[in-house]
Amino acid sequence: MNLKIDIIPYTEFDYDEYLTKYIHTSTPVVIKGVFTFDEEKVTPEYVKKKFSDVNKKEIGWFDSNLVDDDIIAIPDFVKKIMNRNEFAVRETPMRVFMQPGGHITLPHYDGNSLHGLNQQLLGKKRWIITSPNTPLPCTPFMFTALVGTDFHYDPEQYDFYDFVTQPGDIVFVPKYNMHEVHSLGKVNCNANWVFTPKTPDESTILGKREVEIVKLRKSWPLVNKAFFPDKFSNYGGQGEELIAAYSDNVSTFRMIKRFLIELTGYPRLIMLGPQLKKRVNEFSKNNFNV
Repeated sequence: MNLKIDIIPYTEFDYDEYLTKYIHTSTPVVIKGVFTFDEEKVTPEYVKKKFSDVNKKEIGWFDSNLVDDDIIAIPDFVKKIMNRNEFAVRETPMRVFMQPGGHITLPHYDGNSLHGLNQQLLGKKRWIITSPNTPLPCTPFMFTALVGTDFHYDPEQYDFYDFVTQPGDIVFVPKYNMHEVHSLGKVNCNANWVFTPKTPDESTILGKREVEIVKLRKSWPLVNKAFFPDKFSNYGGQGEELIAAYSDNVSTFRMIKRFLIELTGYPRLIMLGPQLKKRVNEFSKNNFNV
């Protein structure tokens, strides 16, 4: 089903309602008109100078400490959410993306059970966010979608939102929600603040998959070296305590079953491998390349 995303003007924003209705239910939403940045000073040159620290470069973005100055300020409600005891926050919880027009991000959900509050700073983006209860097929053991470039979102098969963001819009992208993002402006820049709920949520298909994979990674450490690029010991920015919370209720039977399910995806992965590799390489190449 093609879903309609809620859009809330910032002038009508209510923190408690937002927390209850969207954050705690993991429901995507757009807050519109959050201009906590200087539109004239946030230029591609400023963003490159401020955030392109080679030591914090990831595949398609740059990590950053929390930045809060007279050019880019963190919205107060974002600070309040990230300071809540129910969430784990990593040492560098801000991600900065800047891509040229025409870039399309491979559909994926964020690892480490991350929630994201994504603010459009420059340009325009089209978002397609898919429910974790009707997920796209996943690349074995990973968080990217196992789909080709000709993939079509069938509303009879998938529940998804399809909408466009402008500067000042903040999208809440909940954990396990796959998202594909199209850069529509000449230069497109976003700040994304990420955090992980300390309590696992198995109410969705991908939520169940995540805890089973965490159990697998904890029980069979070689799996981490074979399949995962991230540092598992720092899962969600908290490490062992969070890993235990997410894996302790998963039986060995479920873990082994998950391992076998993931293996069944390899024939499709071999078939789509060149396409997926090209899209991942483009994600890296387009990182700050404007």
